[in-house]
Amino acid sequence: MQGHVTILSYSQNADAMISSGGRISTMDGTADQIYQKSLDSGTEKNRRLIQKVMSSGHTSVLEHASVNLSFENVSVFAEQFVIEFRLASFTVKSRRYVDFASAGYVLPEGMSEEQEEAFRACADRLFALYAELEQAGVPKEDARFVLPYCFCSNFFCTLNARSLIHMMNEMVYGRGSAYPELVALGESLFAQCEEQLPYLALRKPEIYHPLVLPELGGLTPLATRKTVEVLSAPEHAEELICSAALLSKGFEPKPLSETQQRALLTALLAQPRKRELEQAQFTLLFGGMSLAALTHLTRHRMQSMVPPDLLMNASYDRYVLPASAAEHGAEARYRSAYSLAAQAADRLRALGAGREVLSYLLLSGQTVPVLTTMNAGELYTFFRLRCCNRAQWEIRACATEALAELRKHAPLLFSLYGPSCYMTGVCPEGRMTCGRMREMRDKFSGELLYE
Repeated sequence: MQGHVTILSYSQNADAMISSGGRISTMDGTADQIYQKSLDSGTEKNRRLIQKVMSSGHTSVLEHASVNLSFENVSVFAEQFVIEFRLASFTVKSRRYVDFASAGYVLPEGMSEEQEEAFRACADRLFALYAELEQAGVPKEDARFVLPYCFCSNFFCTLNARSLIHMMNEMVYGRGSAYPELVALGESLFAQCEEQLPYLALRKPEIYHPLVLPELGGLTPLATRKTVEVLSAPEHAEELICSAALLSKGFEPKPLSETQQRALLTALLAQPRKRELEQAQFTLLFGGMSLAALTHLTRHRMQSMVPPDLLMNASYDRYVLPASAAEHGAEARYRSAYSLAAQAADRLRALGAGREVLSYLLLSGQTVPVLTTMNAGELYTFFRLRCCNRAQWEIRACATEALAELRKHAPLLFSLYGPSCYMTGVCPEGRMTCGRMREMRDKFSGELLYE
Protein backbone atom coordinates (compact mmCIF):
# COMPACT_ATOMS: atom_id res chain seq x y z
CA MET A 1 0.00 0.00 0.00
CA GLN A 2 1.36 3.43 -0.93
CA GLY A 3 0.03 6.54 0.77
CA HIS A 4 -0.23 10.15 -0.24
CA VAL A 5 -0.43 13.69 1.11
CA THR A 6 -3.07 16.26 0.10
CA ILE A 7 -3.29 20.01 0.60
CA LEU A 8 -6.86 20.20 1.89
CA SER A 9 -7.10 23.95 2.32
CA TYR A 10 -5.11 27.09 3.02
CA SER A 11 -5.65 30.61 4.30
CA GLN A 12 -8.15 32.65 2.34
CA ASN A 13 -6.36 35.27 0.22
CA ALA A 14 -3.04 33.77 1.29
CA ASP A 15 -1.04 35.80 -1.23
CA ALA A 16 -2.66 39.05 -0.07
CA MET A 17 -2.00 38.24 3.57
CA ILE A 18 1.66 37.35 3.00
CA SER A 19 2.31 40.34 0.74
CA SER A 20 0.66 42.61 3.31
CA GLY A 21 3.33 41.47 5.74
CA GLY A 22 5.92 42.44 3.15
CA ARG A 23 4.39 45.87 2.58
CA ILE A 24 3.57 47.05 6.09
CA SER A 25 7.14 47.81 7.19
CA THR A 26 7.80 50.19 4.28
CA MET A 27 4.39 51.68 3.42
CA ASP A 28 2.22 54.38 4.93
CA GLY A 29 -1.29 53.50 6.00
CA THR A 30 -3.01 51.34 8.57
CA ALA A 31 -2.88 47.57 8.61
CA ASP A 32 -6.43 47.38 7.18
CA GLN A 33 -5.55 49.83 4.38
CA ILE A 34 -2.42 47.88 3.43
CA TYR A 35 -4.35 44.61 3.38
CA GLN A 36 -6.97 46.19 1.11
CA LYS A 37 -4.17 47.40 -1.18
CA SER A 38 -2.85 43.86 -1.35
CA LEU A 39 -6.31 42.60 -2.30
CA ASP A 40 -6.58 45.27 -4.98
CA SER A 41 -3.08 44.58 -6.33
CA GLY A 42 -4.03 41.17 -7.67
CA THR A 43 -2.45 37.77 -7.27
CA GLU A 44 0.38 38.14 -9.79
CA LYS A 45 1.66 41.41 -8.33
CA ASN A 46 1.45 39.98 -4.82
CA ARG A 47 3.37 36.90 -5.88
CA ARG A 48 6.17 39.00 -7.38
CA LEU A 49 6.42 40.96 -4.12
CA ILE A 50 6.47 37.74 -2.08
CA GLN A 51 9.29 36.36 -4.20
CA LYS A 52 11.24 39.60 -3.82
CA VAL A 53 10.80 39.62 -0.04
CA MET A 54 11.76 35.94 0.23
CA SER A 55 14.89 36.45 -1.88
CA SER A 56 16.03 39.04 0.66
CA GLY A 57 15.71 36.48 3.47
CA HIS A 58 12.68 38.01 5.23
CA THR A 59 10.75 34.74 5.23
CA SER A 60 8.84 35.39 8.47
CA VAL A 61 6.04 37.01 6.40
CA LEU A 62 5.18 33.48 5.21
CA GLU A 63 3.96 32.68 8.71
CA HIS A 64 0.82 34.77 8.10
CA ALA A 65 -0.64 31.99 5.95
CA SER A 66 -1.37 28.44 7.06
CA VAL A 67 -1.91 25.21 5.14
CA ASN A 68 -3.97 22.14 6.12
CA LEU A 69 -2.65 18.74 5.04
CA SER A 70 -3.95 15.19 5.24
CA PHE A 71 -1.58 12.23 5.19
CA GLU A 72 -3.37 9.07 4.11
CA ASN A 73 -1.93 5.59 4.56
CA VAL A 74 1.67 6.71 4.91
CA SER A 75 4.01 4.64 7.05
CA VAL A 76 4.35 5.38 10.75
CA PHE A 77 8.02 5.92 9.91
CA ALA A 78 6.91 8.86 7.74
CA GLU A 79 4.56 10.01 10.49
CA GLN A 80 7.41 10.20 13.02
CA PHE A 81 9.49 12.18 10.52
CA VAL A 82 6.67 14.68 9.97
CA ILE A 83 5.60 15.23 13.58
CA GLU A 84 9.16 16.22 14.48
CA PHE A 85 8.44 19.59 12.81
CA ARG A 86 7.62 21.57 15.93
CA LEU A 87 5.90 24.61 14.40
CA ALA A 88 2.88 22.61 13.32
CA SER A 89 -0.20 20.94 14.78
CA PHE A 90 -1.03 17.26 14.38
CA THR A 91 -3.96 14.96 15.06
CA VAL A 92 -3.09 11.28 14.64
CA LYS A 93 -5.22 8.14 14.71
CA SER A 94 -4.55 6.59 18.11
CA ARG A 95 -2.89 3.20 18.36
CA ARG A 96 -4.10 2.95 21.97
CA TYR A 97 -7.78 2.70 21.03
CA VAL A 98 -8.02 1.81 17.30
CA ASP A 99 -7.55 -1.75 16.04
CA PHE A 100 -4.70 -1.80 13.49
CA ALA A 101 -4.90 -5.49 12.57
CA SER A 102 -6.16 -4.66 9.09
CA ALA A 103 -4.48 -1.24 8.72
CA GLY A 104 -2.08 -2.48 6.06
CA TYR A 105 1.51 -1.43 5.56
CA VAL A 106 3.73 0.54 3.21
CA LEU A 107 6.12 -1.49 1.12
CA PRO A 108 9.49 0.30 0.75
CA GLU A 109 10.33 1.08 -2.86
CA GLY A 110 13.26 -0.26 -4.82
CA MET A 111 13.47 -3.77 -3.34
CA SER A 112 14.45 -6.76 -5.40
CA GLU A 113 11.96 -9.61 -5.76
CA GLU A 114 13.84 -11.63 -3.13
CA GLN A 115 14.00 -8.69 -0.71
CA GLU A 116 10.31 -7.99 -1.16
CA GLU A 117 9.43 -11.60 -0.45
CA ALA A 118 11.43 -11.56 2.81
CA PHE A 119 9.96 -8.21 3.84
CA ARG A 120 6.35 -9.23 3.15
CA ALA A 121 6.73 -12.54 4.98
CA CYS A 122 7.97 -10.76 8.09
CA ALA A 123 5.44 -7.90 7.99
CA ASP A 124 2.50 -10.28 7.43
CA ARG A 125 3.58 -12.45 10.36
CA LEU A 126 3.99 -9.41 12.63
CA PHE A 127 0.45 -8.26 11.85
CA ALA A 128 -0.77 -11.78 12.56
CA LEU A 129 1.02 -11.73 15.92
CA TYR A 130 -0.62 -8.37 16.69
CA ALA A 131 -4.02 -9.95 16.08
CA GLU A 132 -3.11 -13.02 18.16
CA LEU A 133 -2.06 -10.84 21.08
CA GLU A 134 -5.36 -8.96 20.92
CA GLN A 135 -7.30 -12.21 20.79
CA ALA A 136 -5.37 -13.42 23.83
CA GLY A 137 -6.59 -10.36 25.76
CA VAL A 138 -3.56 -8.09 25.45
CA PRO A 139 -4.81 -4.46 25.22
CA LYS A 140 -4.40 -2.67 21.89
CA GLU A 141 -1.99 -0.17 23.46
CA ASP A 142 0.35 -3.07 24.32
CA ALA A 143 -0.19 -5.25 21.26
CA ARG A 144 0.87 -2.33 19.05
CA PHE A 145 4.47 -2.73 20.26
CA VAL A 146 4.94 -5.61 17.78
CA LEU A 147 3.79 -3.58 14.77
CA PRO A 148 6.58 -2.71 12.31
CA TYR A 149 7.30 0.89 11.36
CA CYS A 150 5.85 0.26 7.89
CA PHE A 151 2.25 0.06 9.18
CA CYS A 152 -0.12 2.66 7.79
CA SER A 153 -0.87 5.90 9.59
CA ASN A 154 -3.49 8.56 8.89
CA PHE A 155 -3.31 12.06 10.32
CA PHE A 156 -3.95 15.75 9.81
CA CYS A 157 -1.29 18.45 9.90
CA THR A 158 -1.63 22.23 9.97
CA LEU A 159 1.42 24.45 9.59
CA ASN A 160 2.33 27.89 8.37
CA ALA A 161 3.72 28.43 4.89
CA ARG A 162 7.29 28.94 6.13
CA SER A 163 7.25 25.59 7.93
CA LEU A 164 5.73 23.92 4.86
CA ILE A 165 8.67 25.06 2.72
CA HIS A 166 11.04 23.75 5.40
CA MET A 167 9.24 20.39 5.52
CA MET A 168 9.22 19.90 1.74
CA ASN A 169 12.93 20.63 1.44
CA GLU A 170 13.84 18.34 4.34
CA MET A 171 11.85 15.54 2.69
CA VAL A 172 13.37 15.92 -0.76
CA TYR A 173 16.91 17.19 -0.08
CA GLY A 174 17.56 16.89 3.67
CA ARG A 175 17.07 14.19 6.29
CA GLY A 176 14.38 12.46 4.27
CA SER A 177 16.29 12.25 1.02
CA ALA A 178 17.46 8.67 1.65
CA TYR A 179 13.88 7.37 1.83
CA PRO A 180 11.83 7.16 -1.39
CA GLU A 181 8.53 7.45 0.49
CA LEU A 182 9.53 10.77 2.07
CA VAL A 183 10.93 12.08 -1.22
CA ALA A 184 7.66 11.17 -2.97
CA LEU A 185 5.60 12.96 -0.31
CA GLY A 186 7.81 16.03 -0.58
CA GLU A 187 7.63 16.05 -4.39
CA SER A 188 3.86 15.71 -4.20
CA LEU A 189 3.67 18.75 -1.95
CA PHE A 190 5.95 20.72 -4.27
CA ALA A 191 3.71 19.81 -7.23
CA GLN A 192 0.54 20.82 -5.37
CA CYS A 193 2.15 24.10 -4.34
CA GLU A 194 3.21 24.81 -7.92
CA GLU A 195 -0.43 24.43 -8.94
CA GLN A 196 -2.14 26.19 -6.03
CA LEU A 197 0.50 28.28 -4.22
CA PRO A 198 3.38 28.68 -6.69
CA TYR A 199 5.25 31.23 -4.56
CA LEU A 200 5.70 28.47 -1.93
CA ALA A 201 7.28 25.95 -4.31
CA LEU A 202 10.73 27.12 -3.26
CA ARG A 203 13.40 24.46 -3.63
CA LYS A 204 16.66 24.85 -1.69
CA PRO A 205 18.94 21.92 -2.59
CA GLU A 206 22.01 24.06 -1.95
CA ILE A 207 21.02 24.46 1.71
CA TYR A 208 19.39 21.17 2.68
CA HIS A 209 21.43 17.99 2.97
CA PRO A 210 21.70 15.10 5.47
CA LEU A 211 24.10 15.54 8.38
CA VAL A 212 27.36 13.64 7.96
CA LEU A 213 29.64 13.65 10.98
CA PRO A 214 33.22 14.76 10.31
CA GLU A 215 36.04 12.41 11.22
CA LEU A 216 36.20 12.77 15.01
CA GLY A 217 38.07 9.63 16.00
CA GLY A 218 37.63 7.47 19.07
CA LEU A 219 33.82 7.36 18.92
CA THR A 220 32.04 4.48 20.64
CA PRO A 221 28.39 3.40 20.34
CA LEU A 222 26.05 4.92 22.91
CA ALA A 223 25.83 2.70 25.98
CA THR A 224 22.44 1.32 26.97
CA ARG A 225 20.78 3.21 29.81
CA LYS A 226 17.58 2.38 31.63
CA THR A 227 17.30 5.57 33.63
CA VAL A 228 16.59 9.22 33.01
CA GLU A 229 19.53 11.58 33.48
CA VAL A 230 19.45 15.33 34.00
CA LEU A 231 22.36 16.51 31.86
CA SER A 232 21.92 20.22 32.48
CA ALA A 233 19.98 22.33 34.97
CA PRO A 234 20.26 25.90 36.34
CA GLU A 235 22.16 26.01 39.61
CA HIS A 236 19.42 28.02 41.32
CA ALA A 237 16.31 27.48 39.21
CA GLU A 238 13.86 28.74 41.83
CA GLU A 239 15.81 31.97 42.38
CA LEU A 240 16.03 32.55 38.63
CA ILE A 241 12.28 32.16 38.16
CA CYS A 242 11.40 34.27 41.18
CA SER A 243 13.78 37.02 40.05
CA ALA A 244 12.08 37.06 36.65
CA ALA A 245 8.69 37.44 38.36
CA LEU A 246 9.91 40.34 40.53
CA LEU A 247 11.52 42.09 37.57
CA SER A 248 8.34 41.79 35.51
CA LYS A 249 6.45 43.65 38.24
CA GLY A 250 9.02 46.42 38.50
CA PHE A 251 10.91 45.24 41.59
CA GLU A 252 14.60 44.62 42.08
CA PRO A 253 15.28 40.90 42.61
CA LYS A 254 16.02 40.05 46.22
CA PRO A 255 16.70 36.85 48.16
CA LEU A 256 13.45 35.22 49.18
CA SER A 257 12.88 32.70 51.92
CA GLU A 258 11.79 29.20 50.97
CA THR A 259 8.26 30.02 52.14
CA GLN A 260 8.19 33.13 49.94
CA GLN A 261 9.60 31.25 46.96
CA ARG A 262 6.98 28.53 47.34
CA ALA A 263 4.18 31.09 47.51
CA LEU A 264 5.45 32.92 44.42
CA LEU A 265 6.04 29.72 42.43
CA THR A 266 2.56 28.49 43.33
CA ALA A 267 1.09 31.76 42.09
CA LEU A 268 3.04 31.51 38.82
CA LEU A 269 1.87 27.95 38.21
CA ALA A 270 -1.72 29.12 38.51
CA GLN A 271 -1.29 31.66 35.68
CA PRO A 272 -2.12 30.78 32.06
CA ARG A 273 1.01 32.61 30.87
CA LYS A 274 4.12 31.07 32.37
CA ARG A 275 6.90 33.16 30.86
CA GLU A 276 8.77 33.47 34.13
CA LEU A 277 8.99 29.67 34.32
CA GLU A 278 10.45 29.58 30.81
CA GLN A 279 13.65 31.24 32.06
CA ALA A 280 14.80 27.92 33.57
CA GLN A 281 15.75 25.18 31.08
CA PHE A 282 16.53 21.55 31.78
CA THR A 283 18.17 18.98 29.49
CA LEU A 284 17.07 15.37 29.95
CA LEU A 285 18.40 12.14 28.50
CA PHE A 286 15.82 9.37 28.45
CA GLY A 287 18.02 6.30 28.37
CA GLY A 288 15.53 4.16 26.51
CA MET A 289 11.92 4.68 25.48
CA SER A 290 9.98 2.76 22.88
CA LEU A 291 9.35 4.19 19.44
CA ALA A 292 5.70 4.37 20.47
CA ALA A 293 6.56 6.45 23.55
CA LEU A 294 8.85 8.61 21.41
CA THR A 295 5.73 9.64 19.48
CA HIS A 296 4.09 10.80 22.72
CA LEU A 297 7.15 12.86 23.66
CA THR A 298 7.55 14.34 20.17
CA ARG A 299 4.02 15.76 20.30
CA HIS A 300 5.10 18.28 22.93
CA ARG A 301 5.87 21.17 20.62
CA MET A 302 7.77 23.59 22.89
CA GLN A 303 10.93 21.61 23.39
CA SER A 304 14.29 21.19 21.71
CA MET A 305 14.40 17.47 21.07
CA VAL A 306 17.23 15.77 19.21
CA PRO A 307 15.46 12.89 17.44
CA PRO A 308 17.61 9.77 17.44
CA ASP A 309 18.76 8.06 14.27
CA LEU A 310 16.41 5.13 14.73
CA LEU A 311 18.37 2.56 12.78
CA MET A 312 21.63 3.45 14.59
CA ASN A 313 20.06 3.43 18.06
CA ALA A 314 17.43 0.68 17.98
CA SER A 315 18.31 -2.96 18.61
CA TYR A 316 15.96 -5.94 18.41
CA ASP A 317 17.15 -7.15 21.81
CA ARG A 318 16.15 -3.88 23.52
CA TYR A 319 12.41 -3.47 23.77
CA VAL A 320 9.62 -2.89 26.26
CA LEU A 321 7.81 -5.90 27.69
CA PRO A 322 4.28 -4.99 28.82
CA ALA A 323 3.03 -6.78 31.91
CA SER A 324 -0.19 -7.64 30.05
CA ALA A 325 1.70 -10.03 27.75
CA ALA A 326 2.65 -12.26 30.67
CA GLU A 327 -0.72 -11.79 32.39
CA HIS A 328 -2.49 -13.21 29.34
CA GLY A 329 0.00 -16.01 28.71
CA ALA A 330 1.33 -14.36 25.56
CA GLU A 331 4.89 -13.41 26.55
CA ALA A 332 6.50 -16.02 24.29
CA ARG A 333 4.49 -14.85 21.30
CA TYR A 334 5.30 -11.23 22.10
CA ARG A 335 9.04 -11.91 22.31
CA SER A 336 8.93 -13.97 19.12
CA ALA A 337 8.02 -10.80 17.19
CA TYR A 338 11.43 -9.30 17.94
CA SER A 339 13.29 -12.50 17.07
CA LEU A 340 11.36 -12.73 13.82
CA ALA A 341 12.10 -9.11 12.88
CA ALA A 342 15.79 -9.48 13.78
CA GLN A 343 16.11 -12.55 11.56
CA ALA A 344 14.31 -10.80 8.70
CA ALA A 345 16.57 -7.75 9.04
CA ASP A 346 19.66 -9.97 8.89
CA ARG A 347 18.25 -11.68 5.82
CA LEU A 348 17.52 -8.36 4.12
CA ARG A 349 21.02 -7.04 4.89
CA ALA A 350 22.49 -10.16 3.35
CA LEU A 351 20.38 -9.47 0.27
CA GLY A 352 21.81 -5.94 0.04
CA ALA A 353 18.97 -3.93 1.61
CA GLY A 354 19.95 -0.58 3.12
CA ARG A 355 18.47 1.81 5.67
CA GLU A 356 15.74 2.83 3.21
CA VAL A 357 14.30 -0.67 3.71
CA LEU A 358 15.50 -1.75 7.15
CA SER A 359 14.08 1.35 8.89
CA TYR A 360 10.58 0.15 7.99
CA LEU A 361 11.10 -3.14 9.80
CA LEU A 362 11.81 -1.60 13.20
CA LEU A 363 9.16 -2.51 15.78
CA SER A 364 7.18 0.04 17.79
CA GLY A 365 8.34 -1.52 21.05
CA GLN A 366 12.08 -1.16 20.40
CA THR A 367 13.74 1.36 22.68
CA VAL A 368 15.99 4.29 21.77
CA PRO A 369 17.72 7.02 23.82
CA VAL A 370 16.17 10.47 23.47
CA LEU A 371 17.69 13.85 24.35
CA THR A 372 15.47 16.87 24.93
CA THR A 373 15.58 20.31 26.52
CA MET A 374 12.43 21.79 28.03
CA ASN A 375 11.86 24.87 30.09
CA ALA A 376 9.97 24.76 33.37
CA GLY A 377 6.85 26.10 31.65
CA GLU A 378 6.67 23.26 29.15
CA LEU A 379 7.59 20.75 31.85
CA TYR A 380 4.49 21.93 33.71
CA THR A 381 2.40 20.74 30.75
CA PHE A 382 4.44 17.58 30.23
CA PHE A 383 4.14 16.35 33.80
CA ARG A 384 0.52 17.45 34.18
CA LEU A 385 -0.46 15.26 31.23
CA ARG A 386 2.04 12.42 31.35
CA CYS A 387 2.02 11.70 35.10
CA CYS A 388 -1.75 11.23 34.99
CA ASN A 389 -3.10 7.70 35.45
CA ARG A 390 -4.92 8.13 32.12
CA ALA A 391 -1.58 8.52 30.32
CA GLN A 392 -0.12 5.50 28.53
CA TRP A 393 1.78 3.45 31.10
CA GLU A 394 5.26 3.68 29.55
CA ILE A 395 5.33 7.44 28.99
CA ARG A 396 3.84 7.80 32.49
CA ALA A 397 6.75 5.79 33.93
CA CYS A 398 9.26 7.89 31.95
CA ALA A 399 7.65 11.12 33.15
CA THR A 400 7.53 10.00 36.79
CA GLU A 401 11.20 9.03 36.70
CA ALA A 402 12.13 12.34 35.05
CA LEU A 403 10.23 14.26 37.72
CA ALA A 404 11.97 12.33 40.49
CA GLU A 405 15.36 13.21 38.99
CA LEU A 406 14.47 16.87 38.53
CA ARG A 407 13.40 17.09 42.17
CA LYS A 408 17.03 16.39 43.07
CA HIS A 409 18.13 19.52 41.16
CA ALA A 410 15.30 21.94 41.94
CA PRO A 411 13.39 20.35 44.83
CA LEU A 412 11.20 23.32 45.72
CA LEU A 413 10.05 23.95 42.14
CA PHE A 414 9.44 20.36 41.14
CA SER A 415 7.81 19.39 44.42
CA LEU A 416 4.89 21.41 43.01
CA TYR A 417 4.80 19.39 39.75
CA GLY A 418 2.81 16.26 39.01
CA PRO A 419 -0.50 15.24 37.40
CA SER A 420 -3.35 17.75 37.10
CA CYS A 421 -5.15 16.53 40.20
CA TYR A 422 -1.99 17.08 42.27
CA MET A 423 -1.12 20.48 40.75
CA THR A 424 -4.60 22.01 40.60
CA GLY A 425 -6.69 19.92 42.97
CA VAL A 426 -9.09 19.11 40.13
CA CYS A 427 -9.24 16.10 37.79
CA PRO A 428 -9.93 17.22 34.19
CA GLU A 429 -10.89 13.75 32.93
CA GLY A 430 -14.60 13.89 33.84
CA ARG A 431 -16.26 10.47 33.56
CA MET A 432 -12.88 9.01 32.53
CA THR A 433 -11.29 9.84 35.90
CA CYS A 434 -9.31 7.10 37.61
CA GLY A 435 -11.06 7.97 40.87
CA ARG A 436 -7.79 7.91 42.80
CA MET A 437 -7.15 11.62 43.26
CA ARG A 438 -6.31 11.35 46.97
CA GLU A 439 -3.91 8.48 46.30
CA MET A 440 -2.22 10.49 43.52
CA ARG A 441 -1.86 13.54 45.75
CA ASP A 442 -0.25 11.38 48.44
CA LYS A 443 2.07 9.76 45.90
CA PHE A 444 3.37 13.01 44.44
CA SER A 445 3.57 14.74 47.81
CA GLY A 446 6.18 12.26 49.01
CA GLU A 447 9.31 10.66 47.60
CA LEU A 448 8.62 9.40 44.08
CA LEU A 449 9.37 5.73 43.65
CA TYR A 450 9.59 4.11 40.25
CA GLU A 451 10.70 0.79 38.79
